[in-house]
Amino acid sequence: MSQVPHRFVFAAPRRAANRLLLPVILAFVLTALLLGGCALARRGPDRLDEIRQSWRAGFSVPAAELEAMPFYSITVQVDPANRVYTGSLDLDFPLSSTLPLAELWFRTYPNLLAFGGNLEVTGARVNGKTVPYAPDGSRTSLQLAVADPLQPGERVNVSLDYRGRFERISEPGEYTIFGINEDTTSLTGFYPILAARRGEEWVLDVPHPQGDVGFHDAAAYRVNLKFPSDQVIVATGSEVTRTVGTDGWTTARYAIGPAREFTALLSPRFQILELESLGTRIRSYAMPETLDAARSALYSAQAALQIYSDQFGQYPYREMAVAQAPLTFKGMEFPSVSLIGSQVYSLYLKDLENLVVHEIAHQWWYNQVGSDQVRNPWLDEGLAEYSMYEYYAGRDGAAIADDLRQQPEAAQRRPTDRARGVGLQERLRDGCVR
Repeated sequence: MSQVPHRFVFAAPRRAANRLLLPVILAFVLTALLLGGCALARRGPDRLDEIRQSWRAGFSVPAAELEAMPFYSITVQVDPANRVYTGSLDLDFPLSSTLPLAELWFRTYPNLLAFGGNLEVTGARVNGKTVPYAPDGSRTSLQLAVADPLQPGERVNVSLDYRGRFERISEPGEYTIFGINEDTTSLTGFYPILAARRGEEWVLDVPHPQGDVGFHDAAAYRVNLKFPSDQVIVATGSEVTRTVGTDGWTTARYAIGPAREFTALLSPRFQILELESLGTRIRSYAMPETLDAARSALYSAQAALQIYSDQFGQYPYREMAVAQAPLTFKGMEFPSVSLIGSQVYSLYLKDLENLVVHEIAHQWWYNQVGSDQVRNPWLDEGLAEYSMYEYYAGRDGAAIADDLRQQPEAAQRRPTDRARGVGLQERLRDGCVR
């Protein structure tokens, strides 16, 4: 963008004609300044500045690539006491189709049987125009009809209003990827997300209950979450701002990108342990009674970050979180956040390290390097399993890693007090600051 000089120097006039031209020139300059100021006011601050704040020092994305990404601006107010949430979404994205499109599709994952929730869109606009919308038969996809077909390469703007409910009443010990259980509110897939495409087809698969629910293009996210101030939040990306209103509710803004999706967890009981490594702040969230396990998860996360960064390339963000979640003995990956089932913090402690380093491997295989996780789940899962071999080779040496690879059950019988393992935790312990 060109800039108008802030200072003008005119030569001394020598003729009356020059003096007559001076008011005209000044009027032109003032008009240009006024129009330029209006344009800047309309454009506002660079919305990508907050996305860049989520990056670890040294990481960057070419400006043209960052500008071309889908950009989600999301607001949501979460009310755990009443088991509801409401929000709005503004999505700006380039149309990747090679053909004109008269419809857009969004996924509404809380309506999956495995999620046991409800997500309803209450209003839709495309490029500023109100459009009709309707769910498909499974209620896991939503169609937006466009009167004027959208053209390939066109930058499209979609605005949606939505509301959701945590319908399923879960008991402690039940797998709860979305909803409220074990003093935790899980917001996996809470918002309508643009469906991915395979070639010229929208991806509207109803996923298997035991698999990943979908895959999505990398995007930039800016999310404002409002929640009761007694809740501790774990969320994708970096917290940019935080305010507490007179109503006793907190509003926190998070930003991240590139990232495949956005998620958040809330609990009034979360305790936090944290340390710094390679320019990334690692936090471990857990309940007060499982803090010893949370400390072990923190050390494993740090070791995984260091080893995987050496082997596969640098981790992109300045935040990483590992959080106890109501997922029984299982884990789940999200950009910058790894969820570990609460039973692993108590009943299955021997599995904790394996599960943490597996889920963190997905920060490379799923988030940075994407794939079709619905049709080809072996790809990112296989790479995450291979990464565990690299983790143990880097931590304990290739001989031990080979032994674990050849005898998978040995990983479960591995002594927790091996000299090298204790030494690693002792070396990392001083980094734990809270």
